[in-house]
Amino acid sequence: MVQSPRENKTLKNALDAMKNTPIPVAVRMVDTGIGVRIPYVESSTVGEVAGKFSKASTAAKDDAYQLAKGSGGSGVSKEGSVAKGTGDIDNPIRTYRGVELQNIDPVYIADQRTVVEMPFVGKGEKYTNAEGWRRDLKYFWSELLDRHPEAFSPNNRAIIEGRNPFTDSPVNDKVFREYFSQYDVKGVRGDKLVHHHIGGGGQAFPVPQKLHPGSGGIHNIEKEAGIWGKDKIYSELLQKLIKE
Repeated sequence: MVQSPRENKTLKNALDAMKNTPIPVAVRMVDTGIGVRIPYVESSTVGEVAGKFSKASTAAKDDAYQLAKGSGGSGVSKEGSVAKGTGDIDNPIRTYRGVELQNIDPVYIADQRTVVEMPFVGKGEKYTNAEGWRRDLKYFWSELLDRHPEAFSPNNRAIIEGRNPFTDSPVNDKVFREYFSQYDVKGVRGDKLVHHHIGGGGQAFPVPQKLHPGSGGIHNIEKEAGIWGKDKIYSELLQKLIKE
């Protein structure tokens, strides 16, 4: 019978000795925003990989127990595409990878359907965030309108298309809430919608303005959860590519 690392002391000691050794775990393609995709090798330590395997094993056993009871298991919610489970290293939202999301209010978690890839322009350039990703509400809303036209009322469509002289930001109206129900909550209905760069990185999604008050609100939530700044490895890679 094959022994587990827990039962095999020699193997356990070997893993302990190697726990800080970096190893490649994935090769990802990064969109530069200029029509070019480049490969990036993502690494982790032996200890981190072993820890994630242990968590996954425990979660799998718990899911089997919960399913046997008929109460369902852990993982992604069936309501929309708002992730509520444990950290997923393959999450399409880059800054959520490896982050525990289940303790965060869903109103602060991006629905994958609303996430827009913002082009990388370069650190220090005009109309960019601190990491160098394009900050452009017209680009963001045009992309989202093209993808989900049914989610926008005639009024919101007019705003996005520049046919409303009084505002350039759509609102969290009934049509939008019916499609993206996470914002059908008291306090943000009818609120102005702004685009937020998740974790200060290159992926953005719409949030009611009341959840995005300057440097507080969702920014603090993401910093406390370890989401903030996780896209920096990609922006630094793209910055080097631009300089070359």
